[in-house]
Amino acid sequence: MTTQFHTVIATGAAANAATFNSPLSELDTAIGNLGGGADATSDYIYATWPAALSRFAGVPTYDVTYTDVVSTLAVVWPDGSAGTYTATTIDSVWLEATAFTLTHADSGLTLTGTGLVRNAAGQITTKMTLSVA
Repeated sequence: MTTQFHTVIATGAAANAATFNSPLSELDTAIGNLGGGADATSDYIYATWPAALSRFAGVPTYDVTYTDVVSTLAVVWPDGSAGTYTATTIDSVWLEATAFTLTHADSGLTLTGTGLVRNAAGQITTKMTLSVA
């Protein structure tokens, strides 16, 4: 096995989060950097934002009007950077964010999702558009 992009986990090491998270973080960073050039971080953000949203860093804050919808959430990106998810538009019928922002603290970039539209049956008629700036 090559160890070009990560630190090897020693045979007999304890099977706990600390043992695995550091080498996996190194791999995530290496994969994220494969794009190279000025767009590497933007490419990384586009590719890994669903993973960031699955890694909570604390307790979510729920919207005051639509109490089943998360309005803000601190996250940890796969590369270890902190971030904040913020629902910027909430659909009152489907109780979901139709627009959001997701920051990446280390790069200073923000992923913005806008424009999700559903019809009366709940089917998506306009997909969300993503941009990084």
